[in-house]
Amino acid sequence: MSKAAKSRHSRHVPIHAILRRSTAFGFLLLLFLGSMDWFSWFKGGTTATRLFGAVPFTDPLAALEAWLAGGVTQPLLWLGAGILVLLAFVLGPVFCGWICPLGLLLDLNEFLQRKIRHLFRRKKGKGLPLLSPPDGFRLPLLLFVLAFSFMVGFPLFQTISPINLLAWGLVFGAWGGWILLGFLIVLEWVLPRLWCRSLCPLGGLYSLLGRFAPFRVCVSTSKAGKTLCGLCTTNCPMGIQVMENFTTKGFASIQDPRCTRCGACIDVCPKTVLTLGFCSSGRGAPSFSDPRSNCPESTLENPDSCLSGGAHGT
Repeated sequence: MSKAAKSRHSRHVPIHAILRRSTAFGFLLLLFLGSMDWFSWFKGGTTATRLFGAVPFTDPLAALEAWLAGGVTQPLLWLGAGILVLLAFVLGPVFCGWICPLGLLLDLNEFLQRKIRHLFRRKKGKGLPLLSPPDGFRLPLLLFVLAFSFMVGFPLFQTISPINLLAWGLVFGAWGGWILLGFLIVLEWVLPRLWCRSLCPLGGLYSLLGRFAPFRVCVSTSKAGKTLCGLCTTNCPMGIQVMENFTTKGFASIQDPRCTRCGACIDVCPKTVLTLGFCSSGRGAPSFSDPRSNCPESTLENPDSCLSGGAHGT
């Protein structure tokens, strides 16, 4: 990346990061206020809440566990779950990217990691060890907790969920689960976003519900591939190969089910290739030619060397 591009990037305001942290903090604030007697229009916890004493919102995984564990069939439980399921059908797994209290904590934890790693690299000349979390475990864990609820009659995930433990500690003063939270935070310094990418069954459920949601990260195919910076891929907290699998392949949107619509890739994109909105899931021919096709044969083993400004980008 050129010095000018780096300068523009350094001055760029991460608007989506600010907004998603604000909405997650706002949800926590509402839970805290709702624990007070005088604040009546928002009551509940991370498992279920009620707005204005009438509109219910229920964690769909909590509803499934309650039903499988004990045959709970209260109409308000399923109405609240149905509202969030419908929202997931339309908006995708936005709870993970914009509401989840644990997501907020891990987002801030990752931000601190990046700052310390950068400082460590400047002082020591090398970075701290960093591993990529394995993918593909969320759905098996989702099936496990549902099967456990059915066979044992106990909602396991609702009891040990770090999401609930965090909210219970901050809002209701129940600090017993913070040992698990502390362990998870420390572990994520080596395996960033381990919980979100590999372990969270609720995230796995929302990824299924929002698989074909029309609200997604949209790609400007007329701009895609013209600035090879790689920031979209390297900054995706879910490990999605944004450039390699979508923007340079002619896709009109990011179609990976893991995408939480958090906007991290949008914040770092120097050419506004990416935006949040309602867009097609179609695919067309890329509107650009791969610049590596112009590399001489002498650089075929390392074609990136012939590209100015680096070869990985949006």
